[in-house]
Amino acid sequence: MIRKVIGIYYSPAGGTEIMTRTLARKIGEILDDCSPLDVSVECLDMLKEHGSIAFDDETVAVIGMPVYVGKIPLPAAAALRKIEGNGAMTLTAVSYGGRKYGNALFELKRLAEECGFKAVGAGAFMISYMASRGSARSAAPAIDTDALSDFGKAASEKIKRLAGCEIEELKIRPMPVEVNGRMPVHKISRISPKAAAVAQDVFNKLSVLRRKSEWFL
Repeated sequence: MIRKVIGIYYSPAGGTEIMTRTLARKIGEILDDCSPLDVSVECLDMLKEHGSIAFDDETVAVIGMPVYVGKIPLPAAAALRKIEGNGAMTLTAVSYGGRKYGNALFELKRLAEECGFKAVGAGAFMISYMASRGSARSAAPAIDTDALSDFGKAASEKIKRLAGCEIEELKIRPMPVEVNGRMPVHKISRISPKAAAVAQDVFNKLSVLRRKSEWFL
């Protein structure tokens, strides 16, 4: 039985935090409605957590990271490797600016599984700080809330099916979540932040616009 939903995120610009909190809150609300016990929701910045974060099979983890040049940021990957999933179900989510998200979603799901989480869903969601192409940067990001809501509802139904039985031998075994991609080489992390920003700009210009979020269960 699920008793807790914990969102953990890396969000320098703030949009990924909003994405993670929105998704964790949605899943917590749906699971709470069908549970005889209260389901709590908590969200944490993974770089600010110096103590241990408790995960177990009664906890659902929502892991959110931004996409940097088609990859997840190295500081966030290093922070995630310090967390022990202990068999907790997880939904991995990346935020990207309307162009290709590269191998970031595959990388995040793979790292989460290496940390002991059971990935039951993955999604890439568009978060743009531009009102329109070529416009000035806005402080408030535009987020694909419809896709987040749809993913949250579908993922919650899957989690309810997987967590609905207390007898280990009778529990449903989920099929692996298939996300295309490969583990990238993080060469971009070895150069200066200014050079990384230039590389991101080049990546954006060369990438085809991708206006639709995607998710996998």
